[in-house]
Amino acid sequence: MSRDILLEIKNLTVSVKKDGKDFPIVKGVDIEVPRGKIVGIVGESGCGKSMTAKSINGILPRAARITGGSIIWHDKNGEERDLSSLSEKKLRTICGSEISMVFQEPMTSLNPMMRIGKQVEEVLLIHGLAKSKAEAKEKVIKMLDEVGIAEPELRYNSFPHELSGGMRQRVIIAMAVIAEPKLLIADEPTTALDVTIEAQILKLIRKMCEIHSMSVIIITHNMGVVSKICDDAYVMYMGRIMEHSTTERLFRRPVHPYTRGLLSSIPRIGEDKEYLETIPGNIPEIDKEIRGCEFCLRCSDDIQSCFFEKPEEKEIEEGHFVRCHSVEVLRGGSKVL
Repeated sequence: MSRDILLEIKNLTVSVKKDGKDFPIVKGVDIEVPRGKIVGIVGESGCGKSMTAKSINGILPRAARITGGSIIWHDKNGEERDLSSLSEKKLRTICGSEISMVFQEPMTSLNPMMRIGKQVEEVLLIHGLAKSKAEAKEKVIKMLDEVGIAEPELRYNSFPHELSGGMRQRVIIAMAVIAEPKLLIADEPTTALDVTIEAQILKLIRKMCEIHSMSVIIITHNMGVVSKICDDAYVMYMGRIMEHSTTERLFRRPVHPYTRGLLSSIPRIGEDKEYLETIPGNIPEIDKEIRGCEFCLRCSDDIQSCFFEKPEEKEIEEGHFVRCHSVEVLRGGSKVL
């Protein structure tokens, strides 16, 4: 294992109960998060992205549970711990201090009855990162300033409803990074924001990553977000990673039909199109049995084996992996049949 890996998800499977039966919604997922890098997990809603992220810090819904695989945390002392096997008490000593999370809707993440300064301050006091309330307040005001909130001394006493959506998201980011975690998980952090504020929040996350030497996992359905901020990208569909590589390589040479479909649906300046391209059909229900590739029912490149065999992951070039029957691996690269 390379020393620069902070988090390693190995063959993770998460299942939910429906009508008394277990159905996998995350299926044998492998993800590596290098230190100081931003990793994107992208796909349509219902692909298992958030369930993968919530598995890391143990906040899965009651109906869901990890049924296979491991989540290996490489701490600063070089020790390895499987987060999926830790007790709730031991996991909480890591989450909040070493692993933090930012959710997509800040209004539901903030207590409407508490001033924002006190909410951010709680992180320091709970984890013993401030010797006194006065020191905690000073650190909070400094952090509010760092995330770009104007007049932080004044805003310290504001209630969430007195702030705009973008400002509330900045408060959530301040709360997440004030303990200087090693990993920040951002679950659709810009979905409820307009494009201008979205760009500012993404720039802020990149800035926090560099200043605090954090690794970041971005969960998103937006390939545009991936292109702006991520170093590596994992394309997920129906609980499986269909393609992953560096972001630059993935955008330069998308191979999987699902990846190409996501990229072709992005509007581009200068293109004269009456309608945006779409991927036909919808994601099947979790209880629908699919013998072959999960994407075969919506794929334009399908061949006979797609309907009867699960495709294995193939490395088509160094660091570029694809799970697709229609990819022929060649010495010089790959082509789509």
